Amino acid sequence: MPPVPAEPGVLLPPRRFQFGIKHLLLGVAIVAAILGIWTGYLRKIVDVRQAEASDRVYDRYFGFASEDMRPRNILVVTGSFTKSTWLSGRLYHVKSGSATEINAFTVGRTPNAVGDWIWENMRITLALGDKDTPAGRMTNLGSAGQTRGVGSGGETPHSVKAAISRAIPGKITPGREYVVYIEGDREPAVNRNATLDTFARDNNGDYLVVTLQLQ
Repeated sequence: MPPVPAEPGVLLPPRRFQFGIKHLLLGVAIVAAILGIWTGYLRKIVDVRQAEASDRVYDRYFGFASEDMRPRNILVVTGSFTKSTWLSGRLYHVKSGSATEINAFTVGRTPNAVGDWIWENMRITLALGDKDTPAGRMTNLGSAGQTRGVGSGGETPHSVKAAISRAIPGKITPGREYVVYIEGDREPAVNRNATLDTFARDNNGDYLVVTLQLQ
């Protein structure tokens, strides 16, 4: 059947134009949804905040060289972890511009749990554990809340007299090692963009420095 002609003076609705606008809006919504999923889940990102008095103190922390260490929570890390998301923590003794690693670990999710979802919201608590030894105070960095981990080191005495401490909260993403916590004998010169090397270069005091790296 041929199309019905329009009456004189009557404009037909721009159907093709409306059709295009609807599809454009649908496309924008789909792109926004994909970007939201990518940002919240596929893109690796975690939040780091300073530990509070109300945060749980665990009986055991992964990374402590000895079970009789006195734990003190310093940071809480939260975020969505896939089975390929890894968080590496390192504790350094930084003195007069030189950094020596004390202990380190890498933690994440176990790959063996049946029925796990692709992403899992995790809350990992970081703590420093102290122990007095004949050679001096020994301190380790430990974590709790992960379901898998590997670690190394941890029995090196140090000389740090912790008169002041500072947490550096915020978001961390893969690509570099972030300085997230310092304690030492004097106020540190540090900012959000500091690396271990720049911190050691800019500070002549005696410090314990914690770094985190996301993989």
